[in-house]
Amino acid sequence: MNFVFIVERYNDLDMISPIVWKCSTYKNSNVVIVNAWPKYLSSSDYRIIFLRKNSSVKYIEINQTLNDISKYIFSRLRLKWIHRQYLNSLFAPSQKYFDRISIDRSIPTLVMVSYTSTHAAVKSAMIWAEKNKFIKGFHEHGIHPFVYSSKKDPIHNETTINSFDFYILNNKHSFKNNFNFSDNLVKKIYSSARFSKEWSNKLSKICPKIELNLDKKKFRPVFMLSKWHNKDDKKLILAAIRSASLIKDVEVIVKPHTRGMKFDFSMPSNVLVVDENVHSRQLIEESSVVIFTRSSIFLDAVLLDKPVIHLSYTTSAELASKSLNACRAFSQKDFISKLAMVKINGRNYSSTDRKICLDYYAGSNHDGNILDDIVNKLKKGNSN
Repeated sequence: MNFVFIVERYNDLDMISPIVWKCSTYKNSNVVIVNAWPKYLSSSDYRIIFLRKNSSVKYIEINQTLNDISKYIFSRLRLKWIHRQYLNSLFAPSQKYFDRISIDRSIPTLVMVSYTSTHAAVKSAMIWAEKNKFIKGFHEHGIHPFVYSSKKDPIHNETTINSFDFYILNNKHSFKNNFNFSDNLVKKIYSSARFSKEWSNKLSKICPKIELNLDKKKFRPVFMLSKWHNKDDKKLILAAIRSASLIKDVEVIVKPHTRGMKFDFSMPSNVLVVDENVHSRQLIEESSVVIFTRSSIFLDAVLLDKPVIHLSYTTSAELASKSLNACRAFSQKDFISKLAMVKINGRNYSSTDRKICLDYYAGSNHDGNILDDIVNKLKKGNSN
């Protein structure tokens, strides 16, 4: 069977990599990764390097230089809407580009995308798939562990969402209600394997490691920051970092958001601010506790049995699952108290809470063969 995956950004590769990897391990599978925007997703990404080691995987890049230049010029002129409305589709890859992909048309082909047709490359890929009667799949490009606002996202409500044959969604329990699904398609929603135990183990082996010269004897809180925007209180978060640094025998690590978050604040000497070259998985493995506001990284920490603390008092984001309520901090005093308890007792949630949490976000088979289950459904066209 042919599997064609259209990826554009770091985060959708993050979500789709487990499926790509599992498909590549099946006998007689022909896997094609189409990088639709190399400017935002480099071929040197460690997951692409890992996936390409399998001989069944072909990697293709779409050159979008003209689109990038146009976007830059109109952005500088503060006229981005002109590029977005008129030029983005003009410079985007046409259906003919996908026609040139070398696959055996005599066997079934699945095309999977992570965005709706508002993305020009996705629109062309879907036209190509329709013309050739390929199976069309949608794998949501991000993780949604928080409660949605009541306001619907107009992009997700576009009617083209009903044109897919199946859907892989994170936190599908609440997320499916944010799409304008027809009733007969709800049963074609599958849980994501991003937080499967199998992929988590693989991720720990392949992610790059950087020597940080950490003191193994120190208590090590790791702050995983999200972009500030208007959802997080910057002053309260900075105060939390500084207050954590006052704990005895502590070494604090701060990981700013990977995509261009500026963090140039004066910090105590026992606070280490790392850059994007230090992978979050490494920091989780070396942490004593993972602290977050809107980052889905806490799920990786839960997978690895690490303590977590949600800075509930610094953000408007609320966890969709109530299983980790004991990990929520409602004030700076409460936060320091919870840090102290973690330092003494370690993991601050029960095994039952851990299972409920991962069941909710990753499906009840996250500790089993969920990846094989998903790929077998895709291969068989199973809609049950």
